[in-house]
Amino acid sequence: MRPRADVVGAHARTDPEHYQRGAGEGRSTAPDVVLTMLRLLDLARGAVVLEIGTGSGFAAGVLSRAVGDDGTVRSVELDVEVAARARRLLAADGRANVSVSVRDGLRTVPDGGPVDRLVAFVSVAAAVPECWIGAVRPGGLLVVPVRDRRGVVRFRRTADGRTLSPERTIGAAFGRPHL
Repeated sequence: MRPRADVVGAHARTDPEHYQRGAGEGRSTAPDVVLTMLRLLDLARGAVVLEIGTGSGFAAGVLSRAVGDDGTVRSVELDVEVAARARRLLAADGRANVSVSVRDGLRTVPDGGPVDRLVAFVSVAAAVPECWIGAVRPGGLLVVPVRDRRGVVRFRRTADGRTLSPERTIGAAFGRPHL
């Protein structure tokens, strides 16, 4: 069993101001919300994480530090310019274990095999996209803002891999509705 990741410490070591430089309005989730959501992931060192909605790159920077050099963060961003900016900031922050791809993360996710955890910084109305469910290995966790539930929901993909089981909901408003 891999050691648990120190998300709180990783968050404290990641400078949100670094990722805010030149950011457009509404391109970054508040640092305290990022911390709350990432703590729900129950991360281990060396984990493989898929992030939907790169934004400024701040959450990817925290995830990178939390999973460590043996871990991987795959991030997806719809906007080409936002993705390019995040890549530059992540590189300047020394985050070599993060990849940022440009695609519609609601419809497709990067190749590379199943991930241990998925976190979305875009909200869904009710249903978690099938491509997200399929991207997470059985037993893995997904943390997703769900508007119908008026909060962020932690789901576990069942051991048989067929369904999601909601485990916890935290009330939160989320500003980037997409689906």
